[in-house]
Amino acid sequence: MTRLWFDAAHAGFDPLLPRGHAYPAARPGFWEELVSNPAVTVLMAEEDGELLGYMACGENRDPDAAPEVAELRNMFVAPASWRRGVGRALVDAGLDALRRRGYPEVTLWSFAANDGANAFYEACGFTRDGAERAQEHWAGIPEVRYRRRV
Repeated sequence: MTRLWFDAAHAGFDPLLPRGHAYPAARPGFWEELVSNPAVTVLMAEEDGELLGYMACGENRDPDAAPEVAELRNMFVAPASWRRGVGRALVDAGLDALRRRGYPEVTLWSFAANDGANAFYEACGFTRDGAERAQEHWAGIPEVRYRRRV
């Protein structure tokens, strides 16, 4: 998953980040903790044994989130698989998993200037809810929150 994250993040975020900005490194044990966290569902898309994409969704980490609002924490698709339905399949499977967990609503964060990703999320039924943030480890680039019914 680390390689897929690296490739997808660079393909999608390099145009948005300041030249030479260091990407945040996953802390040791991050993937193991994510996969073993009972509050999170990790979904993977593969074809012929090749990982095409993954998504983690579940308990919301936002301080203002109501307990019944889930979070699509991250989703990355290998650049060679963009626009092949992998992302849509992951979103559909993630919404189904959240529905089975009893969540009626879900949020996600995206860079405000990430037009391709934002168009994808909007095509999946997400709308901006007005929340914004900027995180230092992403060079303070503005992020916007999206929301939809599960």
